[in-house]
Amino acid sequence: MDQTTAINQPKGKFKMNLNFARSTNSRAPAITGTISTPENPDKMFEFSAFEQKEIDNDTGEEKTYFIGPVSYATTMREALAQKKEYGAHFIAIRPNQFKVFATLEDGKPNPEYEALSPEDQKKEDDKPAWWGKWTRTTEQPVLDASAWDREPNRYGPWASGNTQHHLTKEQLQGAELGQDAQPERGTRRGRARSQEAEMSR
Repeated sequence: MDQTTAINQPKGKFKMNLNFARSTNSRAPAITGTISTPENPDKMFEFSAFEQKEIDNDTGEEKTYFIGPVSYATTMREALAQKKEYGAHFIAIRPNQFKVFATLEDGKPNPEYEALSPEDQKKEDDKPAWWGKWTRTTEQPVLDASAWDREPNRYGPWASGNTQHHLTKEQLQGAELGQDAQPERGTRRGRARSQEAEMSR
């Protein structure tokens, strides 16, 4: 989703916390947090995500991801009346497999990161640490989520970022072309393209 940040589209909020209840309850979710839609970023919904394992079909490597329900309830009455809807109201979260992290999972320095130039290290640092997919209902489109690790607070490590509507490569290219081609933005490139179009008529 870092590729789409240049596109001016609305964004929601996304926050992930470690769930310390899991230290005393092995069935507790590993992650808890809050999430909101791009249309209404200040209306937060709570979610829980449980650890899952999967085998990568290409490499045979076992990978960890997190998945769990998003609660749409904003009042006690709603929460008590809320019914489970199969295949809806859940979030899936994965570490960003396209990011070279400064440290390994055990906290030791990552040799692959240390071999990068300072410029490339900065590029990797700027990438989100986490990707998410928020599946709402069949009528509502899936939202993309991304989060960056933040400085630990008194509750420990946490991450936050945003949600936004998913853009395919074609939509992203179209949006970028649309931005470039709009002369009302006042850009030199936009004016030049409009002038070329006029001359070719």
